[in-house]
Amino acid sequence: MDPENSKNQENLTLEERLERVPMDEREKLEKSWNSLRSSMPEIEPEKGIQISKIEWSNPEERKKKVEEMQEFLLKAFEGEEMVDSMQMEIGMQHGIVDYYAARDEQGKLMSLLSSQLVETKNKAGESELSMIFWYVANDPEYKGRSVAKGLGTAALTDFLKRAQDQLKPVKAILGEAEMGDEDEAKRERAFNRYAGMDRLYGKKKNGELFEVLYEAPPEDESTKGAPAHFMVRMVDGSKTISQEDYMELVKGIHSQYTRDEYFTPEYYAFMSGVSPKLLKLAHVAQMYHKRYKKITEKIDQKLEKKVNEAQGDLVLLSEREKRALDSQ
Repeated sequence: MDPENSKNQENLTLEERLERVPMDEREKLEKSWNSLRSSMPEIEPEKGIQISKIEWSNPEERKKKVEEMQEFLLKAFEGEEMVDSMQMEIGMQHGIVDYYAARDEQGKLMSLLSSQLVETKNKAGESELSMIFWYVANDPEYKGRSVAKGLGTAALTDFLKRAQDQLKPVKAILGEAEMGDEDEAKRERAFNRYAGMDRLYGKKKNGELFEVLYEAPPEDESTKGAPAHFMVRMVDGSKTISQEDYMELVKGIHSQYTRDEYFTPEYYAFMSGVSPKLLKLAHVAQMYHKRYKKITEKIDQKLEKKVNEAQGDLVLLSEREKRALDSQ
């Protein structure tokens, strides 16, 4: 689209833009948007609690927001660093990752949600948008004052608007639930509670179900991915997903880990603790980016091989549904 047409499109209402779309495509768009809209709970925040997207007007203000969120996350996750400050700032600066905050009557952070768009292609080669919730962090001092659904609805409302702005259908709500610690079940239930996401299962030849485990790319130069439960809710309400669609979503998530914006000389210097003046960091950063992409591709191949063991489509089941099936 040329710049002039693009500018004209921006001045049109959504309805006017939709009128220019072929009828079958328009119906598909509106159906997916309506499905997402109808699935969002109408939450009225507790009196005094404010829920909003984290925004800023200049780099200095953005830096202060990052410092506040980093301090909050370290407290919420008991010293575990979920994301480093420079990665967070890059994500915000380039509009890659969004953050939504719940604040108390005094403006103090109570809860923080991180989300991001994931774009994939369907079998026809058409673009579809999904949203991944990276995490919800809660200040333990506010235990019992749940705001997770309100944060989720705020993020999903923006997700819908962005899909409408881009005239693209919405496909799924996604999450990575880490494994292997005492908080595993709690984390999974949180995904289910604020976005209705379930785990994914495949069927063996004998009909037995097995979980289709996911791997997140490593945060460092390790070649090992981080095993996790793949949490998903299909926007159209489907309780099954094809193996091909699963792998497309996985690759869509992984492509966010390998974005060019995160592989700059400055970020490499920050991560390695080396002064940019001591190395030809542009070359080193490019090499690391290339190596990291290969690591991620190998994880994709491993997951694809595993999912191919399933017979037919994959099934979405909540913890309760899986437990009921196991007891039969």
